[in-house]
Amino acid sequence: MNQRTTGLVVGLVTFVILTVGLLASTIYFHLEAQSALGSKKQADDARAAAQSASTKAESAYKQLAGFVVGDAEMTPGEDALANIKKALAAEDVANLKVEFDSLRADREQLKQDNQNLKDQVAKAESAADTARAEAEKSAAAANAASKRVDADLGTYRTSVQKYETDVKSTVDSISKLQDEIDQRRRTEVAELQEKINAESVSKATLQTRVGELEKTVDQYRIKPENAASLADGRIIDVGSQNGEVFLSIGSKQRVQPGMTFDVYDSPASIQFNPSSGELIPGKARVQVLKVDENTSTARVIPESRRTGARTRPVVKDDVIANVIFSPDYRYKFLVHGLFDVDNDGTATAAEAEFVRGRISSWGGEVVTGDRLRGDLDFVVMGVRPTEPLDLPANADEGQYTAHFDLKRAYETYNALFNDAQAARVPVLNWNRMQVLTNEGR
Repeated sequence: MNQRTTGLVVGLVTFVILTVGLLASTIYFHLEAQSALGSKKQADDARAAAQSASTKAESAYKQLAGFVVGDAEMTPGEDALANIKKALAAEDVANLKVEFDSLRADREQLKQDNQNLKDQVAKAESAADTARAEAEKSAAAANAASKRVDADLGTYRTSVQKYETDVKSTVDSISKLQDEIDQRRRTEVAELQEKINAESVSKATLQTRVGELEKTVDQYRIKPENAASLADGRIIDVGSQNGEVFLSIGSKQRVQPGMTFDVYDSPASIQFNPSSGELIPGKARVQVLKVDENTSTARVIPESRRTGARTRPVVKDDVIANVIFSPDYRYKFLVHGLFDVDNDGTATAAEAEFVRGRISSWGGEVVTGDRLRGDLDFVVMGVRPTEPLDLPANADEGQYTAHFDLKRAYETYNALFNDAQAARVPVLNWNRMQVLTNEGR
């Protein structure tokens, strides 16, 4: 082989080798390029997918932000949750679902409460409808009643007119009756004046009988010439203790438990006070405790209950006396007027009856009437009536009657008192009567 052929072969072989290398490089680089293109495509696809996902995520965030806080322009980022919490003023909320559940429960409760309120409103409206219906019925009834009242008012007006006519007739009758009453009262006053004149004549007649009455009065026990006649009994014995004494008079002499007697040494020591006319107290006072037929048991009343100290003891044969009691004579008492026994400022007929009862319990005899009798021993008079004032010109019948009664009581009281004084009959009031019975000391 020649050198030229060898070189060609070498060159061809080199060419082939280079060509094969080039082809291999080309194939390699082509494959690499295809791989790079595939990677680039994958990267582009991934980038596009990421871009799409990012866009979707941003859109979803904006939709969520708009849904949650109402701000679709809120930019997403790492502090998106803080931004949303801040926008909702819910920084202390840990779990939005729990909060939503709580709010949802509250909303349901509010819906229930709202429904309850609606039900109540419905009931109230129903009640209001019922009330309106009732009001309409009441209004209709009121209208009907108003019409009836109008009709009744017509009848009433007619009755009022008739009543006014009757009242006028009655007033006329009363005026006529008033005139008749005035005339009758004037007639009664004239008759009373005639009676007063007659009483004056009677009084003059009584004056002519003074001498005779004085003789009778001299026999009365109140001021006898013989003081010994006032002695009602004597002490027949004195007990050994408790101030007990025994008296010579009992139930036969009308002695009753509770009666009191003054004790004197003798009948001669029974005297009257010349200035006051009252019986001078004895050396002691005894009160009857027990009554037998002819004797009585009494006790000496302690000195602390009497006025003035008494030092002389009660002994056997001392005499006892009570000025309005007599063992063998019933004094006669004329009780007149109203009495104020309890000193309450009001004199009553009931208290006058009490006085009469006290006199009877002491063995006295109560006589009736408002005129002085010749056989009286005492006149017991109540509170003096007040002289009535003159009647007004327009006095009615009741005032006339009351005035007449007061005037009659006043004149009767004074006439009886003056007649008793003129006839020297002892006149007692309730206080003086208590003194005379030893109860007022």
